[in-house]
Amino acid sequence: MSVMIDDKPFGRPNQRDVATTAGVSSATVSRYLADPDSVRQAAAEKVRAAIEQLGYQVDHSAQSLKTGRFYNIGILTPGIGPFYWEMTHAIQTLLNEQGYFTSIFFTRDVDKQFHSYRNRLPLFLKKRSLDGMIYFPYNTREDDELLGFLQGWGRPFIVIDRAIANPSIYQLTIDNYKAGWKAADALLAAGHRELLFIWGTHEVPSALERYQGFSARLAEEGIQLGNERQLFGDFFAEPSYQAAVRALPGLPRFTGVFASNDSSALGFIRAAHEAGLACPRDFSVVGFDDNSEYAKHTIPSLSTFRQPLREIGLDAARLMLSLIAGEDPERSRRYEATYIERESVAFRT
Repeated sequence: MSVMIDDKPFGRPNQRDVATTAGVSSATVSRYLADPDSVRQAAAEKVRAAIEQLGYQVDHSAQSLKTGRFYNIGILTPGIGPFYWEMTHAIQTLLNEQGYFTSIFFTRDVDKQFHSYRNRLPLFLKKRSLDGMIYFPYNTREDDELLGFLQGWGRPFIVIDRAIANPSIYQLTIDNYKAGWKAADALLAAGHRELLFIWGTHEVPSALERYQGFSARLAEEGIQLGNERQLFGDFFAEPSYQAAVRALPGLPRFTGVFASNDSSALGFIRAAHEAGLACPRDFSVVGFDDNSEYAKHTIPSLSTFRQPLREIGLDAARLMLSLIAGEDPERSRRYEATYIERESVAFRT
């Protein structure tokens, strides 16, 4: 049980203590806590010094009663792979610096079942008082239903990594179509015309857009990417490896491969190696993500695309803070992935 003195827990400084120590009014402290830039520099320095001296911590529960804010942002993500982890880390870092917490909700079960999260999400929203939501949706009916729910939620939300036709929705996307086009360009420039594409899944918007850009560029050269030249790796090395093991004996001749991500590329390279094919001697490969753990350390090092994940994450956090503040920033931002050429692509002689 807490000991109370002067209506506060014993030993715990409150806002009035900060004001007294800083020699300013409580109103000034309140303004500083809400927006440090709204207080004159001299007063702001006094408040900051008093907070450090007293070890004062903001009581977010009390502030929520006054302001209607909960200082908690929800993140809806289908998984925790490198793509989501790096972006979520950037989001959390900036929001934490501004006094916000984040609550993460996974929209996909380990067994890839989609139905259960729709039943659990209302409970998540009820138990977690949130000021806004950052959402990574798939191209599925369930995710479309959730988008409709968020539109009627009454609080700000941002969509990442899926282009939404509705211009009223705030969204940050990567130009995956252009990246797919560039991947085809890179392989064509190296003399490759017999090509394969390794999917993640059709439901993931980025994989679909990469395929569309890749196949559209090939079509310009009169090259058709039929079903027999497409494999399904589900964005992970093991499924890609297994799919390649099954497919390789019956695949048409190929000299170039574009994989939806780096893990898919590595799974394919391993299966091809076991079948007696070497990269880049017998075929070239382009991946996607520039995975910092292994893309440049494999043998051969992997040609791939680097996405500005940290930049997007920070922008998402800034955008959310702007929306919470009642501002009206630009509703759509699009980023480009950069092609990184390494040893896995070689000129065909």
